[in-house]
Amino acid sequence: MKNKLYRGWKSLQLTLLSCAFASAPLFISSANSQSHNQVNAGRLTPQQQEALHSLGIKIAVPSYVPDGFRVSDVRITPCPANAQKNADGVCRFGPSYTIIYRNPNNNCFEVNAIGGGLGGPDGKYSRKINSRILGEVDLNIGNSSGDRSQPISESMSKLAQANVWTFPAGKSPFYQVTTIEGRAFREGKSMFCSNKSYMTPNELTKIVQSLDWLP
Repeated sequence: MKNKLYRGWKSLQLTLLSCAFASAPLFISSANSQSHNQVNAGRLTPQQQEALHSLGIKIAVPSYVPDGFRVSDVRITPCPANAQKNADGVCRFGPSYTIIYRNPNNNCFEVNAIGGGLGGPDGKYSRKINSRILGEVDLNIGNSSGDRSQPISESMSKLAQANVWTFPAGKSPFYQVTTIEGRAFREGKSMFCSNKSYMTPNELTKIVQSLDWLP
């Protein structure tokens, strides 16, 4: 079991993402139409981009978004008002953001980031990929029950898998891309995505390798 950063901080988001702007989560929805500039900025609206920049950290967004996916919502949580921050704008457990992408079939994935540090498990299957802005990233399928991760085979990488995720990467904030299947909790509220496996590890790799800093 790894004791470094954790993709499983998703469960911790319940607490960390519940206090945005005076304990009220900030939710920024998307319009149906998107301009060319929005597509190049992770398909975010100008309002969403402004809200993300308000966190005072670098914002990683995908330049490549699979066909049919749009931003369904953006949720941010700044550091508490009196929290001590470092030169990168990071406090002990924040700030954080989540960008959720959804397609007409209700398949979902998210790009998220959090300041601070966390630990957690390995993937059941894993391989290393390279990100231009994050360096080496661990891409995983499922969660290990304590055994050493097995390599993702070439055949597995071409098939849709459930729970495809990257271990948070960077030097705080830590950045992650992960699929969402079924019921999930964000900001203390339920959200529902399809239970169907739809994302191949190769497709998630393309998303991760396309990550760039929001201008």
